[in-house]
Amino acid sequence: MVLPATKTKAELLKRVESFDVAAYAKTRNHLSGSVSKLSRFITRGVITLPEIRQVVLKRYSVKTAEKYIQELAWREYWQRVWEARGEDIFSDLRFPRDDWVHTDLVSAITEAKTGIAVIDAAIRELYETGYMHNHARMWTAMPACNVRKGHWYPHSRWLYYHLYDGDLASNMLSWQWVAGTNASKRYVANQAVIHVCSNETEPRTYLTMPREEVGNGPIPEPLLATTPFEYHTRYGESDTYDRSAMAVFLYSPWTLNPDWRADEPGERILLIEPRWFDRFPVSSGVLEFITTVARTQIPSIKIVYANAKDVLFFQSPPIRHLAHPTHAEWPGIGDEPDRLFPSVSGYYPSFFSYWRACQRSM
Repeated sequence: MVLPATKTKAELLKRVESFDVAAYAKTRNHLSGSVSKLSRFITRGVITLPEIRQVVLKRYSVKTAEKYIQELAWREYWQRVWEARGEDIFSDLRFPRDDWVHTDLVSAITEAKTGIAVIDAAIRELYETGYMHNHARMWTAMPACNVRKGHWYPHSRWLYYHLYDGDLASNMLSWQWVAGTNASKRYVANQAVIHVCSNETEPRTYLTMPREEVGNGPIPEPLLATTPFEYHTRYGESDTYDRSAMAVFLYSPWTLNPDWRADEPGERILLIEPRWFDRFPVSSGVLEFITTVARTQIPSIKIVYANAKDVLFFQSPPIRHLAHPTHAEWPGIGDEPDRLFPSVSGYYPSFFSYWRACQRSM
């Protein structure tokens, strides 16, 4: 099930209350396992990681909830890496590869014709719903990067284009994790692994081999064709906003927290900046999801398709925003977002070194 964009924050937190964290710990790697599917609302900033943890720990012990909290920490970790490394996350971060064969898209990936039934079904689900299970994302990245040896960057942009929970740090760095440019080894899965995690079986495929042999042979015929990245964002019409406002609260597509300074009067504007959305395009479905979430959570919000430097006011009002790596140069004052582990900052090359620091602060 995919949650509609019109869920209120209270309804979303109710879903957290009813979520089976213990089942998640046992089954999260299985395509039919217990997952909350709240990532699209977490990505958009509607519900925060500390809020989720607080709700979960009312029902579960830290020990029972630890695996779920650890998975939440992955999201914060990727953001910390982005904050520390900046533009570096958009290129091979730690272990550059010299065996890339091409920098286009593997056509079989974009057409859902990889020849691996589970992967093709996951891509079709992505196109229909904007959602893809985390393990399916890894399996999709693997043949593109580690079998066909297509560079992760255009493929990560393709997936990001379709994801309703599209987060640049999580998406880019997760693709790098699979590709081995942000981890000490590349991720591979054979047909047996996919069967175990999906309850699906199919006849012999090019992944029916020992796991250590995947990607070592000739390129499978279904993966041969490539296509250039040709995706663009189609913007809507901007709302009219009050240029004489006494105070301005700027939101981004990743900071749509309805509780943020909610009682303070002023003009509330969601900026969808072409400087980001031309560089990292999203589908019309993703853009509609973002704007629907914004209007649902913050009914008075105005949606403006412009870069911050081009938003004009007749005076110099106080301008506030929630800090995020996409708008470090925005005018005014950036409030720090609520952190899952606020005392753990800086750059940790590996997640598990970061997680050990987090455990000490739990």
